[in-house]
Amino acid sequence: MKLITAVVRPFTLDKIVVALEEIENFPGITVTDAEGFGQRLRTTSYDALNPFKEKKRIEIACNDDLVEQIVAAIRKNAHTGKKGDGIIFILPIDNAVLI
Repeated sequence: MKLITAVVRPFTLDKIVVALEEIENFPGITVTDAEGFGQRLRTTSYDALNPFKEKKRIEIACNDDLVEQIVAAIRKNAHTGKKGDGIIFILPIDNAVLI
């Protein structure tokens, strides 16, 4: 199993969710509000008091065979072509226990 964690722009979330729902046997999704910023150049102007940008954090635990489809759906629907579109992490899951 894998844990896919994606940090994306908030306005792309609806498109991403629709695309994920179309994947056969899609296991489910957790979405949380997040803030952050990536690498910035010293010449970039931004509010020094609050450099954080609003983001959405998506987490999906899935079988290995769904990883490529899920990542492709997120990439396609989160991409705007501008810097700061987001990032996707794929991590192994050793164990999961239902509550």
